[in-house]
Amino acid sequence: MHKIITGIHVEITDSIRDYTLEKLNSLDKYIPQGDTSAKITVELEKTTNHHSNGDVFQAEAQLHIKGKDITIRAVEDDLYKAIDMLKDMLSRELSSYKDKERSLIRRSAHRMKDLIKRLTN
Repeated sequence: MHKIITGIHVEITDSIRDYTLEKLNSLDKYIPQGDTSAKITVELEKTTNHHSNGDVFQAEAQLHIKGKDITIRAVEDDLYKAIDMLKDMLSRELSSYKDKERSLIRRSAHRMKDLIKRLTN
């Protein structure tokens, strides 16, 4: 999976980049093996304009896999918390997507089996 990490109003240090890549690498198990078009773009942003107390960090991910686009945003008071929340939300979404794909394949297999039974009888 191709990974792009960008920062808006925040400097992407090596530790932030490594932490984000570590979290994103745990999502590889949900990506189909033959999908070479898988791409995730993560934007890490620090916003202070409309908030009266402290900094607010936002982590947004745009994921493209096999014809499906997913956009998820997490907002927290700590950048690392936002990255963790983003990873959890992506994990849930990808798990659901993978289960739906598996279910579709199984339903198709059952239909083929029923069709073959009808043809042989």
